[in-house]
Amino acid sequence: MRAVGYSLPTAISDVADNSIAAHATTVNVLFDGSAEDPYVAILDNGWGMGPESARSAMQLAGTNANEQRDAADLGRFGLGLKTASLSQCRRVTLITKRGGVTTALSWDLDVVEESSGWSLLVHEEGELAQVPHANDLLAQEHGTLVVWTKLDRLLGEEHDKGRYLDSQMELVRAHLSLVFHRFLTGDASRRVSIQLNYRELRALDPFLSKSKGTQVHRSETVNVGDERVEVQAYTLPYINRMSKREREDATTHGSLRDSQGFYIYRAGRLVVWGTWFRLTPKNEMGRLTRVRVDIPNSLDHLWSLDIKKSAAVPPTVVRNRLRELATKFVEPSNRIHTFRGRKAVDTTGIVRTWSVVEDRDSTRYEINRGHPALQQLFDALPSGGTGLLEEALLVIESTFPVQDVFNRMSNDVPVNQAAETPVEQLLDALVQSWTLTGKSGDPAKFVDMMMGSEPFNILVEYRGQALDRITQSSTEMDNG
Repeated sequence: MRAVGYSLPTAISDVADNSIAAHATTVNVLFDGSAEDPYVAILDNGWGMGPESARSAMQLAGTNANEQRDAADLGRFGLGLKTASLSQCRRVTLITKRGGVTTALSWDLDVVEESSGWSLLVHEEGELAQVPHANDLLAQEHGTLVVWTKLDRLLGEEHDKGRYLDSQMELVRAHLSLVFHRFLTGDASRRVSIQLNYRELRALDPFLSKSKGTQVHRSETVNVGDERVEVQAYTLPYINRMSKREREDATTHGSLRDSQGFYIYRAGRLVVWGTWFRLTPKNEMGRLTRVRVDIPNSLDHLWSLDIKKSAAVPPTVVRNRLRELATKFVEPSNRIHTFRGRKAVDTTGIVRTWSVVEDRDSTRYEINRGHPALQQLFDALPSGGTGLLEEALLVIESTFPVQDVFNRMSNDVPVNQAAETPVEQLLDALVQSWTLTGKSGDPAKFVDMMMGSEPFNILVEYRGQALDRITQSSTEMDNG
């Protein structure tokens, strides 16, 4: 039973599920690895339990997995509290308070071994003074406290137990911030404050739903009998448009590429994430795609939900529909990555700096000789100089570091492009290009022509400033 496969983050999440199901508004994960008897505790202000319910909660498989549950119930098999706790420790104590009555029970594996039987320990209230944070619970009107001691599996033979537990709790922080992010923000119908040693966690939103650059697509519904599965797709902003924190939030699986796919929620709680269920392959072009799938707990039996609530397989009817939608979901990310968001057929009228040339079996990039800035340079050079310029352009094209750019972007390293060139630098380049024309013609027409090409198209709102600089440059040359 201890070898089900819980990690510390998944074990704590499983206990927190019970707190949220009991309508707690605050769940506090408390720990001290430097104490004489190191411990981990989960304290909530939920409804609490009476004596009979507490005994049932400590009974293995005390709840029938096939019973109809409340829509907000995050439990499933009636095993989570016991299996999650004992996967990390040899002693788990449950103290719960409801209607002025406090009940305290413990499973201690040393006692189980000595007695050769499942002997549940029952504590009197006067015995609780030595239990970490028991007084905090007793001061509340209602709630539940779960305490893990004898942390053999968690701490093992670690020499510096305090430092080790601190490091493990950083993993717990990230996990809880993601798995319960919709409760932390109140998006899961009600808000729950989840704390780590009294410090509230920040929601980690994998969809960057508050970002102006995130595209929210039309939602879909899949009917399974009388139940509904809600599907909502998101396309994240291009990586260069993300802040550092947004990039961290978006990389739930270590990289943007590995984090793409379906995010399965059960009653608002994230269960599985970063997978396409083999319905479509993961690739670089789809790395900005995230698809939220909301399933009711009444469909648990069809989703093959495991004990840890960390794995699920969609039923056939849902799987078939998701397969149909998967390609459509990835397409917006595909367009964003196609030459910096350029559509396959560019209808913007902007003259591009680079041209994509598709051969039969390959693709290459060429500098657009028809770009206005290059045209000005070609026209300004003597006949012998144009050949040298053409040779230089060929060298630049042949050494374009495609593989290096690919490697860096695969590791989610932002690669700055001309679109990020400072405005001042672009204005200076515009004036220099005007100088190459010999300052002939209409400055306004010149500025409009250049602003119809990359990268000068981002200067449209600075048109007046550009004209002033060109006029000033011409005046200075005339006076010189």
